[in-house]
Amino acid sequence: MVRSTPSPIQNFAASVVMPALGLALLPFSLAAVALCLFRDLLFGEQSVRFRAKMLSQTGRSKGTVMVSGGRMAKGLTLARAFKRAGWTVIGVEEVGWGELCPMRFSSAVDSFHVVPSPTSDFPAYSRTLISLAIEHHVDLFLPVCGAGSTVEDAKAAKEMSAKTNGRCKTFIQDPETVLDLHDKDRFQNLVEELGFAVPVGKLVHSVDEAIAFLKEVRQDEQGNEVGYIIKCTELDENRGDLTTFPFRGDDQNLSKTRKHFDGLKLKMSRKYPYVIQEFIPGQEWCTHASVVEGQVTAFVTCPSNDMLMTYENWTQKEVGRRAEKWTIDFLNKLSKKPMSDGTQRHLNGHFSFDFILSTRNGEMYPIECNPRVHTAIVLLPVSSLAACYPAPSTPAHSKILRPDPQVLPRTWLYNDIIMRLLPYILPFPEILDMIHPSLSACCLSWDQRRSLLPDESPFRVRVDPTLVADDPLPFLVLWHVWWPSMLLKRWWQGKNWTRINVSTGRIFEA
Repeated sequence: MVRSTPSPIQNFAASVVMPALGLALLPFSLAAVALCLFRDLLFGEQSVRFRAKMLSQTGRSKGTVMVSGGRMAKGLTLARAFKRAGWTVIGVEEVGWGELCPMRFSSAVDSFHVVPSPTSDFPAYSRTLISLAIEHHVDLFLPVCGAGSTVEDAKAAKEMSAKTNGRCKTFIQDPETVLDLHDKDRFQNLVEELGFAVPVGKLVHSVDEAIAFLKEVRQDEQGNEVGYIIKCTELDENRGDLTTFPFRGDDQNLSKTRKHFDGLKLKMSRKYPYVIQEFIPGQEWCTHASVVEGQVTAFVTCPSNDMLMTYENWTQKEVGRRAEKWTIDFLNKLSKKPMSDGTQRHLNGHFSFDFILSTRNGEMYPIECNPRVHTAIVLLPVSSLAACYPAPSTPAHSKILRPDPQVLPRTWLYNDIIMRLLPYILPFPEILDMIHPSLSACCLSWDQRRSLLPDESPFRVRVDPTLVADDPLPFLVLWHVWWPSMLLKRWWQGKNWTRINVSTGRIFEA
């Protein structure tokens, strides 16, 4: 379903009224911080804070790590993990996003820097990172990149390693491997070449090419109609749209389907290619794996959807065990496949796979790989997380770190209030749609909520990963400084948005 563009009044309400409401809710946030501090004192979790403080007072740092992604929950989580393990932490975020981001105000960060945009000015971005690595004697660069800058981070990491003569280790795959994983068409070809099942699909660059492909594969070998979904390879607001093509009842020339393709906001072209992929019915799952020299050191599995904002641990269940085995098998096979120049791949970095577990045949189909940190990392025990990465003098943890089986789901407090509780206060889709086009989709029946994964019950106990007792300021900054400033800025610039992802700091502009 293509999402509606908000009207000027709706955009004003979402971008100006919501930040004002955020100020009114500041006392509630301060109460949440006080409750978190009280719980910390009551259950003795302050020992983590005292241990980190003691390590910092001795002056014996285990090393210096540079962590990017200052606006993202996963970047903040990794910064906290390394600080608790006794590292010196350098925080980084790109211009336009980092000036007021939560990591900047974290007690886990010893030094914070705003750098040029990797996509707008890559040479300046790379030079700045290298300069910071040299100035701060960085031992490990841990890029926490977004979908739009993964390839640039891989290139920057390669340049950083060369300029520092390998003294600064970089935790991301080489640029060729990143492209093989990040590009959806290349990834599907790679997976199939390594002998794994993949959905039928093709990369197309025009409407004619797309229609020709759909005509060819419209029916399976048994003569049954087969549905396909489309995904733009660029960052497109409607990439979560699961409309299947060709449209039911379309003519032999697929006229209705062609008309829809012709009306796409991002036209099918060489600049904006699309992947047409067989629709696999079933639950979507996401995974996170930290990998050192081809060996998995941390692993998480969660139920997923197109806009995941709640992370539930399913790592120890059958689907998690299957996903972990698939990941290990994939890495073993990939390690034996050399790069185009014949050299061996050094598999260091994050491998985050998305799967569909088919209800048709029980097969687990990989649909994409994100060669970067997944937000699901917030489920892992923070105090043990840094041991999964290579330190200057010690190897990474040999055992695989997984979430505690009893870990509570992770979500974001005010996002939960708006998306889960507001539909109970105003259980009328037409009224919610008048407030903002994205809200009406939150009106779900009890049967729908029970059937969905992750669990959509509004009254289940969940934890906001931004709020921790030994570092509470980023929580207040996230809700009452950073997001208000981002929304007001876009309203002032005359930009509309349809959705926001609080966990990654991403705004879907209309």
